[in-house]
Amino acid sequence: MNLQTVLDLGNTHGPSANATGPAPLRHVLSGSFRSISLFLLAFSPSERTISHLQTVPAYGPHQYLAANQHKNRIYTTSWALPPSLSSWNVEHSDSWRVTHINTVPITATSSYITVPPPYKYAYSMGGPTGEVHHIEPDTGGLEEKVQEILFIPEDELEKADKTRKALRYGSHGIEFTPSGQQAFVPVLGTHTIEMYLRDTNGHLKHVFAATSPRGKDANDGPRHVKIHPNGKILYCVTEHSNYVDAYRIYPTSLEYISSSSLLPPDLADSSETFRGDTLMLSPSTSANPTPKVLIATTRGSTSDIRGWLSIFPLDDDGSFKAPPAEIERYQTPTSGGKANAIDISPKGSFSEDGLWILLTDDDDNTASASGTGAVRVLEWDGWGNGGVKMVAEWPSNADDKPADSQEEIIQGASHAIWLD
Repeated sequence: MNLQTVLDLGNTHGPSANATGPAPLRHVLSGSFRSISLFLLAFSPSERTISHLQTVPAYGPHQYLAANQHKNRIYTTSWALPPSLSSWNVEHSDSWRVTHINTVPITATSSYITVPPPYKYAYSMGGPTGEVHHIEPDTGGLEEKVQEILFIPEDELEKADKTRKALRYGSHGIEFTPSGQQAFVPVLGTHTIEMYLRDTNGHLKHVFAATSPRGKDANDGPRHVKIHPNGKILYCVTEHSNYVDAYRIYPTSLEYISSSSLLPPDLADSSETFRGDTLMLSPSTSANPTPKVLIATTRGSTSDIRGWLSIFPLDDDGSFKAPPAEIERYQTPTSGGKANAIDISPKGSFSEDGLWILLTDDDDNTASASGTGAVRVLEWDGWGNGGVKMVAEWPSNADDKPADSQEEIIQGASHAIWLD
């Protein structure tokens, strides 16, 4: 594999190609749980189709993708062994190109990775450890490890499971407040959210552990967190109990506020058959400077149980709107497999309140699907406008790949992100 492979994507998919015609294409990069490659796609809002631009030789299977503020640097976690992180360059031009920058070793397989302001360090977490890596300012590549964080006693690390299996009971993600001074790590095995303060050298210092609001024995499994732009509210999806919990953020602690179920009321007693997954806040725009909704997903525990996407209305301060405020529910086409992850982008001129939602699918039981799409685009145009709808999927049919094609088609999408 040539690590310096440059993917010249041609001149037909750049922003200027659509300047006076239909809405510009929206570019997407996706990982896969069953492929070592990354996949560059283009979504046409006007034609409502997803096209495949390029298969990117990579180091997967990839669990999670994160971008810097310009979305011209991408950082990925991987299930490959030995454990590693990779960095990628994305050129935003008439001729889109993606190049591999570098790959660095880590102690244990990481789940999530993030690059918070001022974009000097990459933070990854997974299983028994977390790591902080310096980012080379010119290339965007990952440099030396500056800190390792342990979630088990140091004398147990040598014998600890460092594969992806440890993600089921170890650390699972990391997010920062907008100031970049506070960081939060959900840990499935201890049912806690660990809080850290960051110093000027990028190092994290542990200051607090928030236990489950339902008690130490609730087996909640905190999995994924996000933080309101006001820096005052943290939201956490619980994998085992299928809640979104909201906490108030203080300088060195968290205080539980309230919870909302990821499941419709008639399934509230069936949480053991679902796996709480990911959550996102609607992006800030000039029309809506503060998030109006929080969107979260849960997967079916088996292929014959379809997952759910829920849209929760938020007050201006970030708290959940009290009943009888509406919660929008959308049953996903499949269980989602190990995915059902989301990324969100405003629809722009298409709708003031509207959102494009990327949804990834890793369900290998295609008989239960409405198609075989591994990456889907959903749309939501705000309350009372018809709910969530699926508008495009890729691949749209198992026969999309020509019999003589050597091009790899995605199998089991993991996480996809909007690049523009």
